[in-house]
Amino acid sequence: MKTKTYIAQYDYLLLFTYFVLIAIGIFMQLNISSVRSTMDFFYRQSIWLLLSFGSLIFAFKVIDLEKFRKLIFPLLLIIILMLISVLIFGVTVKGAVRSIRIWKINIQPSLLARIILIFYFAHILDKRKRYIDDTRPKRFWKHFNQLIIVTIIIYLLILFEKHFSPLVISGITLLSLLFIAKIRLSTICIILATCLILALLVIQLGPTYRSERMKIYTKYSLFHKAMNKENEYTGNQDYQVRESLLSLSGGRLTGTTPTRGTGKHYFLPEAKTDYIFSIIGEEFGFIGALVVIGLFILLFTRAVINSLRQDDIFLKLAGIGLGMNIFFNAMVNIGVSMAVLPATGVTLPFISYGGTSLLVNSFSVGLLLNISATKQKLQNY
Repeated sequence: MKTKTYIAQYDYLLLFTYFVLIAIGIFMQLNISSVRSTMDFFYRQSIWLLLSFGSLIFAFKVIDLEKFRKLIFPLLLIIILMLISVLIFGVTVKGAVRSIRIWKINIQPSLLARIILIFYFAHILDKRKRYIDDTRPKRFWKHFNQLIIVTIIIYLLILFEKHFSPLVISGITLLSLLFIAKIRLSTICIILATCLILALLVIQLGPTYRSERMKIYTKYSLFHKAMNKENEYTGNQDYQVRESLLSLSGGRLTGTTPTRGTGKHYFLPEAKTDYIFSIIGEEFGFIGALVVIGLFILLFTRAVINSLRQDDIFLKLAGIGLGMNIFFNAMVNIGVSMAVLPATGVTLPFISYGGTSLLVNSFSVGLLLNISATKQKLQNY
């Protein structure tokens, strides 16, 4: 007699939301590539899309989450080695070394590191849940110091790659997991304050482009305008932000339609990646932009609802963490396009051009579907 486990039910709405975002993404890549000198980016993204479907199915149908949990420590070691390899053998793009080339494919280990850290936090917080009731700063360090140490090692390696923005997204996600796990608020506040101080030091003492981005931000940010704290930035590095705002404002309510969009005609050089939301806002207007934001909110909501239904703390924290990782990533990209946040190198999940991002985020959705699934055992005689 053989026992086979099969999936009886899963979150169809989550999967539908994913497919809609994917469809928007491939359409936008075709839309932008059609007015550029080559269609290569669209063809490459199409190949990555097929591979991403495979990663989603693998994470959803094949992975046993309990067995996957046992691989967290080996995966952490592999990620650390990959991050070190980036610093030694990495591909330099625009002054930053963020990826390694494997079989003519550029892979960004920092994206994978964010996923593994979520599972690592979920594993340790579940394994040591008996200590959570007393997590004052000293006690937290005694019982959960490995969370801090491992995170610092990985964050330093990513920082050496000159890739600061993923640290912000990952940091918010991991701090949120500590809050959800009911770590004492005083401890979380101390960690948050320390992170903010270190972030300010990185911006001020790091490469000049970071401080320059902050000056550009103060020039265009509505928050600074409302407080009459505009910065008279006189440099020439604000082109992308200015053109992004022009594209968004030009879309108005219903957009110009793809045939009349201008931003993609090289006015926005990063139209297919960092500023693709600006093209959506221009060509499909406020309504189109709102639909995209709504889809990310829906995906995040379904991830949280499915995770909260789990009795297993590990699955609950992992699912919420995966949902937050995608959602915060999307909100940062959208915030940058609207000059609500300083410019970063963060892409819009499922929509921007980028193979590793599409693959990793699709894998994350597969894991979320896995968590949402009701599984039953079938006995074959």
